[in-house]
Amino acid sequence: MKRTTIMIALCAAAFITGCAKSDEQVIVTSCLEADESLNEAYCACTYDKMEASLSDEVLANIAEAIRDGAADPIEAISTLPPQQQMSVLPVTLQLLECAQELE
Repeated sequence: MKRTTIMIALCAAAFITGCAKSDEQVIVTSCLEADESLNEAYCACTYDKMEASLSDEVLANIAEAIRDGAADPIEAISTLPPQQQMSVLPVTLQLLECAQELE
């Protein structure tokens, strides 16, 4: 009986892990849901710019903040430690390049 229970628990954990969204999916989806005027190309572009300029740790922390309830990437960034927030500032100018994706 114990063996069956353990197997069910392991299968359930594997299923949940397999369905988990990547950090990229979380950030892009949050971008899309935050503003109806934004499109997939714009949100994907912003993620690409962030990925190219930010550390994996900062990206993971942004995604985690969204998973924890931040409404969008901007709100998620505001929850980061000050040093990580500062690392995001140079990326904001690069994000302007993505604005052409809205047209």
